[in-house]
Amino acid sequence: MLGLIFFIAQIWEDLGASGRIFVTLILGLILAGIGSFFLRTKSASHLGEVWHGLAGFLIPGGALVTLYEFDYNFISLWPVTIVFGFIFLFYLLLNFYHRNVVLTFFALANGTALIYLLVESMVGGAFYQFQDLYAYLTMIVGLSYLLLAYSWRSGWNRYLVSVLNFLGSVGFFVAAFTRVFEFDLWKLLFFGLTIGGMALAIFVIRSRLVLLISVLFLVAHFIYITNEHFADSISWPILLVILGFIFIGLGYFSISLSRKYIS
Repeated sequence: MLGLIFFIAQIWEDLGASGRIFVTLILGLILAGIGSFFLRTKSASHLGEVWHGLAGFLIPGGALVTLYEFDYNFISLWPVTIVFGFIFLFYLLLNFYHRNVVLTFFALANGTALIYLLVESMVGGAFYQFQDLYAYLTMIVGLSYLLLAYSWRSGWNRYLVSVLNFLGSVGFFVAAFTRVFEFDLWKLLFFGLTIGGMALAIFVIRSRLVLLISVLFLVAHFIYITNEHFADSISWPILLVILGFIFIGLGYFSISLSRKYIS
């Protein structure tokens, strides 16, 4: 497969517009058709997942290649947004028909891309003027991933639960942590969010991964706050020692809760 990718990359300029569209978008659609055929006829062999996995990476890139070959200049993101809307709908319908975890993954990935593209199109591409908006949007997306992981924990999409818990918790806390640098209120609020994340991980979704990420961001916030306010203080070395004991305590506390409440 890697050899084929390198070969196509070497002859990319010689393929011409129609050739480049064929080896990306058209080929992706053909592979998706083959995958759907195997999902219906040989579902136990997992061949359908393999073909759909290959198609899932080709189709979005192929759509962008097609736009480029039709001389689209990418100044406005609305055409890209519309294209990803169709791709999302395509995978949503495929997933509704096949009910397969690979198709769920690509529907979710393209749906997430569609959300960001839609917002970017609405604000006219002024990303740097709306960084707060994207931070809050990422927090909402992260929470949505966690809710999806919780709802899928015992269904046919259960294989995505760990992935969604990781992406959702990391995305949420990274976006929330960026607010700490902008607003003083968030310096206090972030402590509550990390503690809330620990409680959510232990008592609701029962995820060691989310618990670990919550503890790590709590530790990172402790380090940031102490470094900002006490780095030039003579008591800084003493505070570092105290922080060390606090981190050890947090680690022991999280492990104890994990063993007690998370199976």
